[in-house]
Amino acid sequence: MKVKDLLTMDIEIDVYDDVCEELAICFCAPQGLTEEGMKHFAEVLEYEIDIDTTGDFKTAIVHIDGDDGNGWKKRLRKAEEFFYSAAGYCADTDYQKWFKED
Repeated sequence: MKVKDLLTMDIEIDVYDDVCEELAICFCAPQGLTEEGMKHFAEVLEYEIDIDTTGDFKTAIVHIDGDDGNGWKKRLRKAEEFFYSAAGYCADTDYQKWFKED
């Protein structure tokens, strides 16, 4: 499954990264993206993600680790920008550019 698949689900889930768990935020979906948002976050939308809904807490692990040494740090920053922005932790003008509101 990829991050883009998570956008269409009807779910509230805690999201973490697979390296250092610095990314730790609740994500509420479904979440629509504008065309500009799809372009801005294109790389993140293709990240692999594992979802576990079997326990008391629903969790998702975004795979940012790779074979390129410290490349995960760049991917972590991008994932943080996406998930924190989706939660509203960005400038209002950016939120309006990137996300659709129901």
